[in-house]
Amino acid sequence: MCSQICASMGDVDDLLAKLKITSCPHCKRTGFLNKHGSLPGYVLNQTGKPVRGARAVRVYCSNRRVALCGQANGCGKTFSVWTADKIKHLFLSANSLWLFLNDSVNSGNKIQAFRNLNCGLGYSSTYHIWRRFRSAQVAVRTALVALCQPPQLESDNPAKLTLDHLAKAFQDHPLSPIAAFAVSLQTFFL
Repeated sequence: MCSQICASMGDVDDLLAKLKITSCPHCKRTGFLNKHGSLPGYVLNQTGKPVRGARAVRVYCSNRRVALCGQANGCGKTFSVWTADKIKHLFLSANSLWLFLNDSVNSGNKIQAFRNLNCGLGYSSTYHIWRRFRSAQVAVRTALVALCQPPQLESDNPAKLTLDHLAKAFQDHPLSPIAAFAVSLQTFFL
């Protein structure tokens, strides 16, 4: 499944306003994209409580209109448009994940780092998230090397090296390093 990641909801709205002049990422044809609903899930409201809401917007390349030669013009495939603060298959925001990972590495206590988030998830989620981070480190570090050289650190902790490399690569970016990674490379961090 193809996804596009935008820096903010304003960028998502701009993309949706220009759908008819945007080419499909699958078939590369222009003029057939339509908003197709949303991806439901849990999002945080203004008070910080989880509520059901839209996590991403779905876009459809319409193949319903048939050309004169009898073939549909669009490909019929869909893709999703996400904001950088959301992470696919994870309730935590990019900022919360960044805080959790940094606190875990610096303190050495994953459970306490997760408690500090006060996110409402069970503590078993801690190890699930950490496992996802560990298995994603190779892809993350490979992508980061294309952006900048890793910092020279005296550490045998691969998680610390990954987070420090991420912080160095996006030190001047206005978003959190995880959100900046997603927007800059158009791929999810985990």
